[in-house]
This record gives sequence, structure tokens and C-alpha cells, in this order.
Amino acid sequence: MRKLMVAVCFALLAGGSLSAQDAGKAPRERWNPEMQAKRMAGRLMLDDETSAKFIPLYQEYMQKLAECRVRQKPEDPKGEMSDAAIDEQIQARFAAQGKRLEVQKDYYEKFKKVLTMRQVKQIYDRPNAAHNMRMQGQRPNQPRRR
Repeated sequence: MRKLMVAVCFALLAGGSLSAQDAGKAPRERWNPEMQAKRMAGRLMLDDETSAKFIPLYQEYMQKLAECRVRQKPEDPKGEMSDAAIDEQIQARFAAQGKRLEVQKDYYEKFKKVLTMRQVKQIYDRPNAAHNMRMQGQRPNQPRRR
């Protein structure tokens, strides 16, 4: 009986570790602008009419921002980059930041027609606040340490 119990415990432990290893190999969910827009509409507490105008606009906005991202090139196996490659990478970042700013300005005007200014502020404050807190070692939902 004791051998059976040991065998069952061993089987449970081995099975648990095997399933934990498979969890890391699960495919990542693809970025879904529609779900992101619906979440933002919920955060802004929009009514049905405003939400119907806002969601397609916000989806379009997020798509345009995604197009502004700099595509990372595969690194040299040695991890070394030439000065020209570094310069090119920095110039690409500057160009992407400029495009991102233009998109934000353009959609700011569009959002003002649909939302209140406080709601527009939440759209533009949201990513920066979460990023700044992460940089300080906090989660966005945690209170600030003093």
C-alpha cells in the first residue's frame, strides 16, 4: 500500500511539472485592437451612442500607432553593432517618434469631437502613467511609495 501511495505521489508530481513546461510554449495572443478599444470605452464609461462612435475611431488610432513602431533588426551573433548601424537605428527611432506625435495630434482633434476633455486626457495619460510606474518598479494599480 505504501509503495502504491509513493507511486501515485510521484506520478502526480511528474505530471504537474510536465504540464507546467507546456504552459510556456503556448502561443501568445495576438494584439486585438477591437478588444483594446472596448476596454478603453469601458474605462471611459461611455454610453452606447458615444461608444459606437469611439470604438472604430480608437481602433484606427491604435492601428496607426502600431504602424509607427520601429521594427527591430536581428542582432549580430556577437552582439556588436557598427557605428553606422547604431546611427541608423537612432535615426529610425526619431522618425518613428515624429510619426507617432503626428498621429497623436491628428487623433486628438478627432477625439475632442466625440469625447469630453477629461476623457481625452485619460486616453493620452493612460500609457504614459503605466510606463512611468513600471520604470519606478511599481505596477499601475499599486499606490505610489513615499
